Amino acid sequence: MSDSIPRPRGKVATYVGLILMSGLACLYFMLTPDYHIKFIVQQVAQQLIVSFFALCLLRLCEFVEELGHKQTRYQNSWVRALNASLDWKKYGFCLLISLLFNWVLPYEKHMSYAVPTVGQTISLTCFCVLFLKVFQLDVLSPAQISEISETNKCNVAHGLAWSYYLGYLKIVLPKLEEKINQYHREYGNVLQQKGKKLYILIPFSCKVLDKLEKVDTNIVFYQNLPELLVDRAGIKSRSYKHSIYLIYDQKKQQPHHCILEYATPLRSLFEMTNDSAAAFSKEQRLDQAKLFYRTLKSILNNVPEVTGSYRLIPYDDDLEGAELGPHFVSEEILKHMRQELTEYPVAEPSNANETDCMSSEPHLMISDDPKPLRSYCP
Repeated sequence: MSDSIPRPRGKVATYVGLILMSGLACLYFMLTPDYHIKFIVQQVAQQLIVSFFALCLLRLCEFVEELGHKQTRYQNSWVRALNASLDWKKYGFCLLISLLFNWVLPYEKHMSYAVPTVGQTISLTCFCVLFLKVFQLDVLSPAQISEISETNKCNVAHGLAWSYYLGYLKIVLPKLEEKINQYHREYGNVLQQKGKKLYILIPFSCKVLDKLEKVDTNIVFYQNLPELLVDRAGIKSRSYKHSIYLIYDQKKQQPHHCILEYATPLRSLFEMTNDSAAAFSKEQRLDQAKLFYRTLKSILNNVPEVTGSYRLIPYDDDLEGAELGPHFVSEEILKHMRQELTEYPVAEPSNANETDCMSSEPHLMISDDPKPLRSYCP
């Protein structure tokens, strides 16, 4: 079994690169027997300067792209967008060293305008390319990694969203109406029409507490719906159940009943930031939380069987410099419940442009104004 498990990649590519660099250096010296060592070092320095400038121009293109996402991805900070596009400390240091080599060493006047041969050009260019590889100067920037991961659907958030749907929502949402009707037969018609769905809280801070009352005192546990028993993965009669909560407004008057819970995979994202082995930063957690919401929304929008049985409630409860009230969460829930009273259903479009939708920047369609039950790709 251990033979079929892939091992972590090692440093073989780096060692091979060093060997090839040595061979190319020897080849270049052989092709330039009459040149002084200072001239050869100058040629290498000049070629490296060209390579560094070319990489910086490529990173500049990425930086301009990331500036368009400054508010949603980098907390409105252009410095963070720059750091995600360009490791300016590393490139600046290498560029400075190359310039010093080029300026400090004097030109050999009788050789400064010599035209290099094809062999010299190829060996020198390949040497510089390998130099960038060996010293990890050509590694992908965080912005490039994020783009590749989102395009190929290989982010942590994509896996969590699909696992959450296939392992939980796909099981419970089609049976939710049946469990609500069973509850009404036993306890009376408590849930109004707008509350006959599963409200899923998606905090972008990923702080998922076990008791909602600790988050907001205007949210009070009421009762559980009847259990759904399903044989699952070798577990006989595995239990799935939902909780009904009372949501009070600021006046503490008539409570609103709704079926409410967190999106539990967000807790995994939060725990990853607290585990050093995961090497998961707070900024990455925020990006993944937003991507989780966007992916889950796209999945559910394309499943007719669950239409009208859920409501996603995303909110940013970790805004820098923002003071959120003690009843921020309950106000968000009530805002969504009020909005549902004025919404009208719209048929979902075909899935032809799902890839474009998934790779576009997320825009949260949340306001007090009425909106249709539909997600538009910008």
